Amino acid sequence: MCARKVRVVRYSERASYDKNELMRVLNRNFVCHVGFIDGGEPYVIPMLYVNDDQYIYMHGSPDSRLIKIIGSGSPIVIAITEVHGIVLASNLCNNSINYESVIIYGRGSFVNDPGEKLRVFQLMINRLVPGRLSDTELPSIDELNSVAVVKVGIEDFAIKRREGGPTTSSDKHWEGIIPIMTIYGMPISTNNKPTPKYLIDLIKSHQPT
Repeated sequence: MCARKVRVVRYSERASYDKNELMRVLNRNFVCHVGFIDGGEPYVIPMLYVNDDQYIYMHGSPDSRLIKIIGSGSPIVIAITEVHGIVLASNLCNNSINYESVIIYGRGSFVNDPGEKLRVFQLMINRLVPGRLSDTELPSIDELNSVAVVKVGIEDFAIKRREGGPTTSSDKHWEGIIPIMTIYGMPISTNNKPTPKYLIDLIKSHQPT
């Protein structure tokens, strides 16, 4: 890896540059925000993604500005943030949140092979809904060719997290942490089909313990 483009300066003790930790964050999420420059103006766009050990993959219309920029190899930045809790302190200025965030720098290219495109979509559905792959219709070659898929190589990254309670404590007011958790609601059928077991299992796995 070349010289770092990103280095956490404020609260540097909260930072990590460990590739295994990066993979854990990437593997448990599927939405990122992609920053890029176009015509001298900055833009940030939310995107669905999936990853393997080498690349981050995204897809979209071949006419999409972002997809064209990623596929051209222009430098981009990818951000992922998980909010784990609200931290309440007695002092108004000391309220905070517990979180884990990732900033990734990289450059992309187009995925043109239909077989590789299919693999990306299989990875994506397995990330979103495990078990769905065996209960879905595979796309034709023409359908695969109508969608642009790009892959981004990870050139540099930094992880930053905050954990625990307020940095300063007082007994004047209630202090503590309000945990924030992601839960899944019951699926809503749009074609009156019975809910498959793999969806029930997914819902159960995302309930608070």
